[in-house]
Amino acid sequence: MLININPDREWEIIKFETHYNKPAINGHYPDGIVRRRELLLFAQCFLADYQTTKSSKYKNFFTELYRLTMETYFAWG
Repeated sequence: MLININPDREWEIIKFETHYNKPAINGHYPDGIVRRRELLLFAQCFLADYQTTKSSKYKNFFTELYRLTMETYFAWG
């Protein structure tokens, strides 16, 4: 079963989180924020791989990786 995601919508979410959802800090980011930003980098890679692959097996694989990464990102507290 092919799990579909809307890449355009997901890119907008990532763009918002990276460009507009910044903490108001005038120094080094705390480690927790850096780790969350690393998750966004992984999510970008998985989403790009999802868009470029032709195989439905790999589309499902990258969709699941993307979904788990974003769940971890948003659950980080």
